This record gives sequence, structure tokens and C-alpha cells, in this order.
Amino acid sequence: MSTPTVDILYITYNRILYTRKTLPAMIENAGADFALTIVDNGSTDGTTEYLKFIEKKYSHVVTRVQYNSENQGISLPTNIFWKNSEAGFLGKVDNDTLLPPGWLARLLEAHAKSRRLGVVGGYHFHPDYMDMAALERRVVDVDGVALVPDVFIGGCCYLFRKEVQEKIGYLPVTPGKKTFGWTQYQRAICLMGYNNGYLYPLLFVEHFDDPLNEQNLAFTVHAKISKISFGDKNLTLDRKKALAWYIRDARRVESGASLKELGLPISAR
Repeated sequence: MSTPTVDILYITYNRILYTRKTLPAMIENAGADFALTIVDNGSTDGTTEYLKFIEKKYSHVVTRVQYNSENQGISLPTNIFWKNSEAGFLGKVDNDTLLPPGWLARLLEAHAKSRRLGVVGGYHFHPDYMDMAALERRVVDVDGVALVPDVFIGGCCYLFRKEVQEKIGYLPVTPGKKTFGWTQYQRAICLMGYNNGYLYPLLFVEHFDDPLNEQNLAFTVHAKISKISFGDKNLTLDRKKALAWYIRDARRVESGASLKELGLPISAR
């Protein structure tokens, strides 16, 4: 059996304090081979200089670094990345996400067992949000893969097959929305008959912008940047409101609400 080829996208827009921690960890903790494309959206905080260092240090992994003159958001760079990739698997990791050892190896292992998987990825919610017993009751078996099925698993860390992308097409690009499009795309994948979800046991990833994360700089150093993503969620940059939003989103996963809203069964198909 040939080794699967994997292309991973990592997008930066300032927040160098996050990037210095998450980018080397992502590369060193993968547990499997992959090719990395980095897109910088016009950073002005030293990120571009740091990326040039990373490109040299990890030249065996980094295949391309693109420096945009302005912030193009997420959807457009992602579409370009997908269009240019000939790999069997496509993934993305956010620069506010710290990944554990073997993260990519686990995602590939799951996809190797089932072609019925759509997008699978790491679980980015803080443990304090979780009712573990409720979440465990949602675990299903998809061709030997233990999965917590859900329509939307977020964009922190995901992997899916190139053939699925080719069937669905590309992300919608909405003027004025820098982080918009991935939610709608995941809905289309589910409606095509694939199973999106979180691997179980959970592949925990640290989401630095989570209000309970000790690394959080969203409301201090990174407040100017955070207003963009918070605004796309129709939120003001307020820690209490953000915490309430994260809690609601975690409970949505526990209940399978997004699957119910689409008229899809909570169990595997």
C-alpha cells in the first residue's frame, strides 16, 4: 500500500506569540510525513521574519510560504491551496492551536479505516465545558473508527480526503468576512453522506483563544486581531460573552443539535 500524501495549510496574521509556540509543535508532533504550506496575511509584528527562519529550519517539511500584502482572510487562501494540491489528504491547522504528539498519525489512521469519514479533527473545547458522560453516549462506530459525530468540528485542526473536496468544490468567499465559509462547507459534506466528527478517545488540542486557556491573549495583546473573528461570530470582544459562546458550542456538540437541525441521524450512516 502506498503512503498517503498529505498537504497541511497554516495561515498567519500577526499573533506571533502564538505562532512561535504552535508552529514548531505542529511540525515536530505530527507523527507522520506531510508537506506544509504557510500563508501570511500581511503580518506586521515580526511574523514574516520568523517564518523565514522556520522555512530554513524545517525545509524538509515546508514546501511553500506565501506572503500576502493584505489580510485575505481564510477562505480565499484555502481555496488556492486546495486547487494547487495534488495530495490525497488536505488539512489545516490554526496558529492559535497547540497540537499533541501524534496528532496527524491518528487522523490518518482513522481515514485509513473508513472512506465514509468526511472531516475529522482535534477536540478544541476546554475540559471544564464538558459533560464527559453525555459526550461518551454520542460515540458511534464508523467502520472501526470511534467517532463523536458532528456537522461542525471547527477549523482549528482538521483533515479530509482530496476526493471529498473535489466533490464539494470550494469555500464561499464573502466580502467583509475574514473567517467565514468553513461552517457552510462542513454542512455540505454532511449532506453528501459523509461523517464529520471528533475522534474518540478525544484528540485534545489546546485552543489559545479559548477564554479558559492559560495561553489566551485574545482580550489583551491580540485584541485588535481578535475583533475580526469575534465579529464574524456576531460577538463583541468581551470575555464573559465569549465564554458563554464557547459553553453553548460545547453543549451543541454534546447534544448532537447540529445533526438534528439538518434532519440527520446522530448515529453513523
